Amino acid sequence: MSLPKLFVLLLGLIACGCRGSVYSLPAPPPKEERRAVSLIPGEEQRKAEEAYLDARARILEINNLLATKRYDEVTQLLSLETQDWLQTLGGGGEVAEVLAAGKLTLPNGEVVDFDPVTTLVAEDVSKLSDRVDGLEEHETPSRKEIFATLSSGKIQKIVLITEGGQWVLHRTRLPESFDPPPK
Repeated sequence: MSLPKLFVLLLGLIACGCRGSVYSLPAPPPKEERRAVSLIPGEEQRKAEEAYLDARARILEINNLLATKRYDEVTQLLSLETQDWLQTLGGGGEVAEVLAAGKLTLPNGEVVDFDPVTTLVAEDVSKLSDRVDGLEEHETPSRKEIFATLSSGKIQKIVLITEGGQWVLHRTRLPESFDPPPK
């Protein structure tokens, strides 16, 4: 190949390369939406199952501590926001005292009796599940939602978050139970 032909060929290749790529990549997601992804098959499923089992075990532990009135111990297993919520509605006392008294003052001034087990966890924790078909979840690696099926057939959501490297119960309002979504 002659030098002029080679030069024309190189110019053609350079011109094609300078126009830009035929393909364009989308912009990366914002930092707060990024998450680590494992390339090992089944690894994410295994981690999700492990998180569910750890959170479920913590719910059972909290339920047992509340049922046996070991309120000082259970306080450490409540999120800081949950502790603040209980102290605020309990008149500013220590969390263990509020739980032992079993009375909350609602924002409208009404004083209500409450059972720490059913208010913080659920009336029945024998049927816990990770998912409810037809129900949207708002989980993250540091937030786990577990659903208790109550004796009435209604569902109650129990939220745990990670604080200090451990799962803690997170409740900042009185619990609501709801009918399961239709299948």
